[in-house]
Amino acid sequence: MAKESMEPLNIAGRMERLPLSGFTWLVIWFAGAAWFIESLDIGAIGVVLESVRRVMQLTPGQVGMLAVSSTFGIVLGLIPAGYLADRYGRKRVLVWGVIEYSTLTVLAAFSPNYHVLLTIRFLSGLGMGAVFPLPYAIVSEFVPKTTRARFNGILDGCLSVGYFLAPLLGALILPRFAPTESWRVFLVVSGLPLVYAAIAHKWMPESPRWMEVRLGRERAEGAMRAIEQRVEHETGRALPAPRMIPLLVPQGKPRPTVAEVWSGAQLGKTVVGSAAMISALLMFYVVMIYMPSLLVKDGYSIAHSLLYTAIITGSAIPGKLLNGWLSDTWGRKPVYILFMVLASVGAMFFGEVHSLPLVITYGCLMSFFGTGTFPGLKMYYAEQYPTRLRATGSSTVEAVSRLLGGVVGPYFVPVLLATVGIAGIFRVIGLVGIAGPIVVLFWGKETAKRTLEEVSGDTAAMSGDAVPGALVGK
Repeated sequence: MAKESMEPLNIAGRMERLPLSGFTWLVIWFAGAAWFIESLDIGAIGVVLESVRRVMQLTPGQVGMLAVSSTFGIVLGLIPAGYLADRYGRKRVLVWGVIEYSTLTVLAAFSPNYHVLLTIRFLSGLGMGAVFPLPYAIVSEFVPKTTRARFNGILDGCLSVGYFLAPLLGALILPRFAPTESWRVFLVVSGLPLVYAAIAHKWMPESPRWMEVRLGRERAEGAMRAIEQRVEHETGRALPAPRMIPLLVPQGKPRPTVAEVWSGAQLGKTVVGSAAMISALLMFYVVMIYMPSLLVKDGYSIAHSLLYTAIITGSAIPGKLLNGWLSDTWGRKPVYILFMVLASVGAMFFGEVHSLPLVITYGCLMSFFGTGTFPGLKMYYAEQYPTRLRATGSSTVEAVSRLLGGVVGPYFVPVLLATVGIAGIFRVIGLVGIAGPIVVLFWGKETAKRTLEEVSGDTAAMSGDAVPGALVGK
């Protein structure tokens, strides 16, 4: 082996020393735009649910199935998408996922009946599942350890912007058309940002960390040099010398497998991450999907219900920005626990009040802290897995938690509404919201202000069954 091939690439150390620049914001923009488009699509079903129920005369069971159909597709699409992203690259899977679900959202607008609409929404969820774990996996591999959660707060805020705009667009569009056509027009509008996929395909960079593990030294070095040259040009100064972070690449570069995230050192990370996400996702999905319908049931018009829902979901935007900053400053664990406890208090009180000011107040409390907890939480479990398993591990946590917190729980809401009422439903949500913080308190480990390689054990000092990345050729 030539001498130069023995020299360490030190991709991790070189990425960690990059300063904030236009390149950083380019990565954030691409990742955030992907989530904005996806949240607009996900939020669409909550906007049109009441209109579709009336037009198609759906039963409570059918409403529940339609409400969770895309989420069920997300669950099934998450794990293979994570594997594909670890195998073929973050960028490629993200682009094709956006193309798939945006196209199907437009097609859903032409559904002739309930069953076709249900099927298309499920299929669109498969593409959403491909996209969900990738933006924070991408950001975690591009930004330094001291600002990962902060940037993820901005990134995750793009999700809430989509959730915020969805009901506002609904309030603007639905009253202008006949009930039989209004929901169709809204779905067409929700699927239009398909052009993003073409832009991302051309201009979005691939992660050099992933390239080093999967594509070999030459490709990773070329991508890393291009990034360094761009950042030096943008900042007008030479980059500082990087700290050496020797990377472990397992012998033979084995393919990532879902079984691996449920065994050995990865098992605890998967269990703790799933428990934490279930607590937050149940609260999020019930608010996002059913809030307009619950407000209509309380006597408000569809237009006013969508407006109040926009206020509630929009309150998550500052919550996410605050969470990202605090998670980098105080740590992932204490901030997650604080946010979820406060969100659970909001859920407990939400079901007990009926005046509009209090409904909005406690709804915003749930959204600000419950949905607001996602930046630090998503970064928390994504950064614990080694690079070759990061997308697979993250997507596994997302799949398990969305199955239980986004499909099973929300499915029963229309049925439970007739038996235990709104108060009973939100008491359950509050109790589940407390369970996650308890698990994280006792079994979670802190990851803030540590490099990805230090957190995951992906360094040469921590294992004897692998060799430094510098010694592995193509």
